Amino acid sequence: MLISQVIMLKWLSGNPNHVFGNHLHGFFFKEILGSHDPNLASMLHDPNAYKPFSISHLFNHDNIYWFRITSWNNETIAQAVFAYFCHHSKIRLHSCEFELIKTTTDPQETCWSNKQTWENIIQTSIDRPFEKFRLDHFSYTSFKSGNAHIPLPVPDLIIKSLVNKLPDTIKQHMDHMDICDNDLLEYIRLKGHTIHSKYHKETYGAIASFMGITRWQIEHKAPGPHKFLLNILFHFAFYAGIGVKTTQGMGMCRIT
Repeated sequence: MLISQVIMLKWLSGNPNHVFGNHLHGFFFKEILGSHDPNLASMLHDPNAYKPFSISHLFNHDNIYWFRITSWNNETIAQAVFAYFCHHSKIRLHSCEFELIKTTTDPQETCWSNKQTWENIIQTSIDRPFEKFRLDHFSYTSFKSGNAHIPLPVPDLIIKSLVNKLPDTIKQHMDHMDICDNDLLEYIRLKGHTIHSKYHKETYGAIASFMGITRWQIEHKAPGPHKFLLNILFHFAFYAGIGVKTTQGMGMCRIT
């Protein structure tokens, strides 16, 4: 199951502009997982552990503050989030206090919430594959290469980032089809973009990043299996995010 849970809040006190992705990351581990399953929190916090989740920034829309927590391959995370907010009507993020309005996974309530199975994504990729699409990079996005950060939508880096975040079951599916990420690169093209550079030193320790819109095309001549896997990858991007620090607010995106 892939789940994107949006948490909507009413601001009570403090300065919300001082709440960053790393504060939401800490809240997730200490308060949500810590109160529900300390063993899971400890396991996921291991630097070498697979991270089947992402966490957004804190956003403000019409005086409603919101953030989201996504998870895949582990329903325990989603259960912990729902359990926490069933018992806590007020929460503290950094130096701010908020009151819970609601949590939702209903895409009709907000375009950033959703809930679906891997089987559904696979079937959609078979029945209604797309060849042209647009990605809305909604938060700072960057890629790590050695000691440098690359703030550009390089196809190679995007594909590798998404493949690395896939659960083992989907990676095994790729192995059975004898397709690797380099094979997929032959059939994906960046057709254009409207992006701008961002350099958010305060939050992320000086990571050069970009935000905006990128436009993509899967080659019409792409073999069926390659087109199928590329569709899965970019559906998955909505949940996993792209690039570095997706568990601290970066890399949030969706197909538009």
